[in-house]
Amino acid sequence: MAKYFNIKVLSLILCFGVGAGCAHAAENRLLRAIEADTSEQLAAYRQQIEDLEFEFGPYHLGIAEPLQSMIELLEEAGDYEQVAELQRRQLQIMRTELGLEHPDLIPLLQSIMTTQLALGNWEEISDHLEHIRHLRSSFDGDNTEELLAAIQDQINWLYSRITVEDRRQQARNFFEIRDLYEEIEDIVEEAYGEDSLEAAPWRYKLAVNEYHLVAFLNASKGLGSESIDRLVQREGTYGLESRNRFGVSSVSQFGNSSFVPAVEKGRPIGDAYLSDGYSIVKSIQEVIDEEAGLEAQAMIKIYRSDFQILADRGRSIRGYREARDLLLQAGIPSDDVRWFFERPSVIPMETLHLNFADALAERKERIAASEQAEEEGIQIGVFTSWNEALGSTPMPVNEDPLWNIDVPLMWADLSFSVNSQGKASSVDILRTGPDDLDTKRSLWRVARDMQFRPAIIDNKARRVNDVRMRYQFTDED
Repeated sequence: MAKYFNIKVLSLILCFGVGAGCAHAAENRLLRAIEADTSEQLAAYRQQIEDLEFEFGPYHLGIAEPLQSMIELLEEAGDYEQVAELQRRQLQIMRTELGLEHPDLIPLLQSIMTTQLALGNWEEISDHLEHIRHLRSSFDGDNTEELLAAIQDQINWLYSRITVEDRRQQARNFFEIRDLYEEIEDIVEEAYGEDSLEAAPWRYKLAVNEYHLVAFLNASKGLGSESIDRLVQREGTYGLESRNRFGVSSVSQFGNSSFVPAVEKGRPIGDAYLSDGYSIVKSIQEVIDEEAGLEAQAMIKIYRSDFQILADRGRSIRGYREARDLLLQAGIPSDDVRWFFERPSVIPMETLHLNFADALAERKERIAASEQAEEEGIQIGVFTSWNEALGSTPMPVNEDPLWNIDVPLMWADLSFSVNSQGKASSVDILRTGPDDLDTKRSLWRVARDMQFRPAIIDNKARRVNDVRMRYQFTDED
C-alpha cells in the first residue's frame, strides 16, 4: 500500500512538473511567435521605406508613416533606443518637408520627449521644451496663453527634475524657474496689464514662487546654502536683509557667499520674499474686488488670508470670516462652505481658483486619494513632499502626466492636532508603507514645520484634534 502511495505521489509530481514545463514551453513558443511576427512587420516597413526612398528621396514626407508604424511596434517591445533613433529621422524629414517652424512639429516633439523620459535623458527634454516654446512664439505669437502655457511646461519639467537630481542641480533648476517666471511676468504685463482679471492666475503663480524661494533658502542637507549663494549672486543681498530686523555681512556660514542672513527669531531666512508674495496677492484682490462678483471676491480673500499667515502680517481670521459670509451671500450651499472651512488645509494653495466649486473639488480629490477611511479623524488628504531637503514643502502638482518622473514613494499616515494659528502638534505615526518602514526621518518635525490654514468653526479659528494626512516622500537615503 505504501509503495502504491509513493508511486501515485511520484506520478502526480511528475505530471505537475511536466504540466509546468509544458506551460513554460508554450509561453516561450508564444513569445518567439510574437517576436517573429514583430520582426516580419519591421522588415516589411523597412522595405516600404526603401521603396519610398528610391522613388522620392530620403526626405519624402510619406516615409514618416511607416516610420511611425515601426515606432509603435518598438514601443510595445520597450526598445526605446531604436524608437529614439527613428524619431530623430522623423523630425529630420518633417523639418525638411514642412520647414523649421511648422506647428505640426509640436506633436512629434512631444512624442520624442516621452521617449527621452523613458531613457532618462533630462537635458534633451529641456532642449525640446525650449524648441516648442520657440515654435509657439514664431507661428502663434499673438496667442499669449499658448506661449505662457509653453513656458509653464518648461517650469513643470524643472519642478519634476528637482525631485531626482543632486543638490547643486536642484538649486540651479529652481533659479531657472525663477527666471522663467520673470519672463512670464513681463509677457503678462505687456499683453494684459497688471490690473486685469486675465493676469490674476499668472500673477498668483509669481506669489507662490516667492513662497517656494523661501522654502529653498531654508532647506536642509546643503540645498539651503546652495540656494542662498545662488540668490546672492543673482539678486544681491537686498531681499535677505532690507526688511528683516537684522542683516549682516561677514564670513559666510552658508557657502561661498560673504553674506550671513540673520533674521528675527521664529521667522525664516528670506522672510521679505513672503511679504512680496503677500503684496502680489493683495494687488490681485484689488483688481478682483473691482471687476468680479461675490464668489471671486470671497475666494481671493481666502488666498490673501493664507499669505497673511505665511508673511506674518497679523491675524487672518477676519479675512476668512468675510470670505465665508460672501460665499453664503453668493448662494453657495452652507454645507459645502462649512465643510471647506471646518478642516485645516496646507497653505498656500498652488492654483488660484476664483470658483468655489473648483477649489472644493480639488480638496475632495486629494482626500479621496489618501486611501484612509473617511470616518477616521478629520481627513485632509495627501501631501507629497518635494524631496528630503524640502520635506515640509509640497511638490507642485503637474496636471500633464508627461512631466511626472516615476519615482518610488514611501508613505506614512499621520495624525496630529492643528491649533488656531495653523501649526501642528501631537504628531502620531499611524502606519507606513509600502512596508513597515524603520525610517530615520523625523516625521513629527516635518508636520510641525508645515503651515496650515486653521479650522474656522462658528466664525472662530479653533484647535482641532485627530487631523489625518497621508504624507508621501522619496527614499533618498
